[in-house]
Amino acid sequence: MNSRWFQTSLAIGQSEFRAEFGWHEMVEEVAIIRDSLAPEEREHLGILTDDTSVVGAVNLYGPQYGLPHAISGINSNWERGYGNPPPQALIVVLETREAADRNFQSCRLAGHLWDRYGIKADEMDWAPEIFVCGQPRLGWPQFWKQFRTFG
Repeated sequence: MNSRWFQTSLAIGQSEFRAEFGWHEMVEEVAIIRDSLAPEEREHLGILTDDTSVVGAVNLYGPQYGLPHAISGINSNWERGYGNPPPQALIVVLETREAADRNFQSCRLAGHLWDRYGIKADEMDWAPEIFVCGQPRLGWPQFWKQFRTFG
């Protein structure tokens, strides 16, 4: 067996393996954040991300916590829209502080991504904070036009 091929395959496999951890904890953290909100914020709440893994985790594990489906502009998720009526408060996952403040009204730090095994997925390194924000600064229709991404 070619040793270089094996080392490359192992490195790729470890990266993929790391991506399997932390999603239950992320959804638990989102539920805790939701539960800490005032009733008027919870009433029209959305969970927003532009990451396919977060969308999948929220939509898979979120129902056991009574969470709404994730709102996302990535790939075909964009076609599902942002809901009617649009959310008035958002839990924003996997955005940097700068992006959250630039795109949404009155953002505040509400939590952090973590996993119980200490195995950090790449996403947890570049945007480990979770924010609670108001509506998009440009309004939903204009924001939604810009939020569409492919990845």
